[in-house]
Amino acid sequence: MRIKLAQRGYCLASTKLDGNSIQALSSLPGFKKWVGRDLLFAPTGANINHLHKFWPDAEWDEDAQHVLDEYIQSLKEADQVRSVKSDSVEDLGDFLFKTQPYDHQRKAFYLSRDKSAFALLMEQGTGKTKVIIDNAAYLYAQGKITALVVIAPNGVHRNWLSREIPTHMPDWCKHEAVYYYSGMTAKHKDRFKEVMMAEDCLRVFAFNVEAFVSKTAVSFMESILASNQAMLVVDESSRIKTPGAKRTKTIHKFGKEAKYKRIMTGTPVTKGPEDVYSQFRFLDKNILGYDSFYSFRARYCVMGGFENRQIVSYQNVDELTHSIEGHSFRVLKKDCLDLPDKIYQRHTVELSKKQRKLYNQLRDDFVVELGENHLSAPETITRLLRLQQIVCGWFPTEEGEPVAVDDKNPRLAALEDVLQDIECKVIIWARFKRDIKAIQALLGDKAVAYYGEVANDDRAMAVDRFQNDPSVRYFIGQPQSGGIGLTLTAAECAIYYSNSFDLETRLQSEDRCHRIGTKNNVTYIDFESPKTIDTKIINALRQKKSLADTITKDPMSIFISEE
Repeated sequence: MRIKLAQRGYCLASTKLDGNSIQALSSLPGFKKWVGRDLLFAPTGANINHLHKFWPDAEWDEDAQHVLDEYIQSLKEADQVRSVKSDSVEDLGDFLFKTQPYDHQRKAFYLSRDKSAFALLMEQGTGKTKVIIDNAAYLYAQGKITALVVIAPNGVHRNWLSREIPTHMPDWCKHEAVYYYSGMTAKHKDRFKEVMMAEDCLRVFAFNVEAFVSKTAVSFMESILASNQAMLVVDESSRIKTPGAKRTKTIHKFGKEAKYKRIMTGTPVTKGPEDVYSQFRFLDKNILGYDSFYSFRARYCVMGGFENRQIVSYQNVDELTHSIEGHSFRVLKKDCLDLPDKIYQRHTVELSKKQRKLYNQLRDDFVVELGENHLSAPETITRLLRLQQIVCGWFPTEEGEPVAVDDKNPRLAALEDVLQDIECKVIIWARFKRDIKAIQALLGDKAVAYYGEVANDDRAMAVDRFQNDPSVRYFIGQPQSGGIGLTLTAAECAIYYSNSFDLETRLQSEDRCHRIGTKNNVTYIDFESPKTIDTKIINALRQKKSLADTITKDPMSIFISEE
């Protein structure tokens, strides 16, 4: 067997064509095409392994040798990762952290920091964002990258710049950061270009994963990758698990231009092994060894059903797991013995243009109109309540029931997005009944509700089902009625869709899933719309202050700054 490089990165295999050779070459995985007596094929890991199995003494021409060398090097790196995973990792003292990592974060950092492609499959709340930020600073200090580019779900991409990077980026790593959003003002576009031209610093860019339907976003990304040595990160990479999706194809294309690549998700598999193909294909086709989803599916999925188009079971799963383990780090909260008992996070939810206009008008003028509906709120407490309702997507009319501000509620869409990445049972706390009903309609039979309009017997049944019925994943409640006295220890996550102003209510509601019977760390996620009353409320509650006290002492101060 002799192998040489062909055009466009393909290889040609030549051998004496007896019956066995023809059969062996015909069973080569992935793309292949006969060219006379030679076989043209894509040089993936699965193909190289197949050739080695049947022709262990195959000769690789000098121009094709690098393909084999890269594959062998990938195998060596994977073996190294597998061998180190079981060992404790000490601080080597060659990197100055801004915030000290937990043990699992330190291990993830040292395992991944020099790898060209790596997956952080760390459960939500275990701090994978910090690992990426430290990794980017390390590579910048080594002169290996000039830019960190993050693709994340909408809202999360802003959180990287507003919360995570200021918290974890080492002070010695000078950086400039900017995020992309649709409909950017001319001023923000100028800022984007400033960061692209910045010198002697790490350039940081954040895009929301939905942005690339815009030609402007694609153009910005292409310019960034063309002019930088970049580390490209896909946060919550399950968003690119569908191979044929336009979004997936676009991000895969970006990946080809990046020097270093990372994926991050706590839920790499939501259905079955087919979910991992596209995520790891983004990193490197040699990790799984297949350049075609259909070849991958044929190896690991058993087809059946109507016209043999449905996945009915799986095969060779241990082999697939072995491949992934060599290029990833997986940790669950229950395995992180040094994590704090309570883990706090924020999820950014952008207001729609209509919400922002209504919010600013009511905040500044005390009076606002939506169509034929008129609303005035001169009193501080009332105005705070009305502003919070607008932030949640409702216009609180004086004559009747609140009406929806937009056809699609941004906060409800954000909740649906966040829940995709959470595997455990979840409590969702919401202040307003209208929100609880909307959430219940969204989640259907997977949820139970607990608030004022629910009968006592039904409330008791809701708690029992949430605690004991595996089919019930979500408990939707009002903190005022469900936040005291209940035991909801089946949950490992609580989402505050909206908060009340009362500190006691917040503390009591937090302890519904953090009490005797709790087995794992609990993550609390606050939904926050920037530059709104949300920020004031969350900051006050986190600082263990009652917002009511602030209002009583200095009511107008609540409107001075909402950043």
